[in-house]
Amino acid sequence: MLTNVNGGVKWKPISLKSLFHFTKGNQNHMSSLCDGSIPLVSARKVENGYKGFITPNNKELFDGNIITLNLDGDGGAGIAYYQPSKMALDSHVGALSPRRKMTRHQMLFISRCITNQGDMFGHGYSINGNRIKSMKIMLPVDDGDEINWELMDEYMQGVECTQIMSYLEYAKSQLTRNDS
Repeated sequence: MLTNVNGGVKWKPISLKSLFHFTKGNQNHMSSLCDGSIPLVSARKVENGYKGFITPNNKELFDGNIITLNLDGDGGAGIAYYQPSKMALDSHVGALSPRRKMTRHQMLFISRCITNQGDMFGHGYSINGNRIKSMKIMLPVDDGDEINWELMDEYMQGVECTQIMSYLEYAKSQLTRNDS
């Protein structure tokens, strides 16, 4: 299990446009949306950007296995989230759809790398299509200078395993405490 991506890992700036297609969200007029079962992702800095759940309308829905990127918002400009299932995006969020097949773990890793560079954005300097085209993120590369997809998978699997083990230890302590 890989737990450290700092020591001995080579990093390289990679253009976002080489990895993803960018589409701006299109849900607006929030007061006219009806409650439903489709997640609505907005430019929030918490809860994976989820604002609520709506019914389908005449606007585009986005398939899962994408990264959403807060274009501006409540201090969340530049934050990226992996989204596993179909959703609607408000107009302050962009969809990054992969140009190649990527695993969930690779998308989680990349979303974190994007978020790490989000400090440069804010209300006075929001993200738009032109800025996305020139944006680069640091990703690990192998000895041939190619993106190290396997390292990303292994690292995020390790993070996930650590989180699950931590939760199981907590649950076990609560069960033991309640049995006393």
